[in-house]
Amino acid sequence: MLYILTALKCEASALAGLPGEVVVTGVGGCAVSTISKTGLTPNDCVLNVGICAGKDIGKGYLINQVISNVTGRRFYPDILFESGAEEMSITTSSEVVTEVEEGMLYDMESSLVCDAVLKVIPPSNLAIYKVVSDSGDKFPTKNEVTRLIRDHIDEIRKIAELLTAGGTSGDYGFLPESIFEELRLTQYMRNELKDIEHYCAAAGREDELLALLDKMREEERIPVKDKKAGREVLDEIYSYLR
Repeated sequence: MLYILTALKCEASALAGLPGEVVVTGVGGCAVSTISKTGLTPNDCVLNVGICAGKDIGKGYLINQVISNVTGRRFYPDILFESGAEEMSITTSSEVVTEVEEGMLYDMESSLVCDAVLKVIPPSNLAIYKVVSDSGDKFPTKNEVTRLIRDHIDEIRKIAELLTAGGTSGDYGFLPESIFEELRLTQYMRNELKDIEHYCAAAGREDELLALLDKMREEERIPVKDKKAGREVLDEIYSYLR
């Protein structure tokens, strides 16, 4: 089953005729509650479609990294298909963004969607497509939002078809289970390391991550002495992989 998640009704109205079920999640934290009621299963696929803030109004992007400016957590949808769409990172903010930086997109839902759905589905079953609607100053009307999404409907349909055609991929795990104990990770941090593991497997960077962990062992930084040190190691891994 493919679920196409949008925050706004005016976004959803442009998606009629696409395969799957269109679900209007609402904005911000409302999305998590709505997603929890969909009955999502590990074999399902999720396509999050919506508008965002950025420099190039009217352009659409396939999202390859989602950053939460509240928690600092990063999510990596595994783009295992070739759609031809330009890729970009997006930052999810808890407040409306009024200034945008070059090379970055902004919205209020992507990290919440990732956090909710990646507890159930693998990263390869998630795709996010965002269309730039404003630069943080002049916000579009509902009709303008619908038109912006409709202008990209062919690209969105293509991504939906490629996403569902791929199906669920294989096992992403390659890290030894002992690493989670060596780093003394909380459950939240374990989930973060799992996200990193999935990203490296999809991006072909397994050897890089394993080499980095081996180097930290040689420097006697692993095993760590406490959870704070584990957090520092995890942050360094994030920084290295950017």
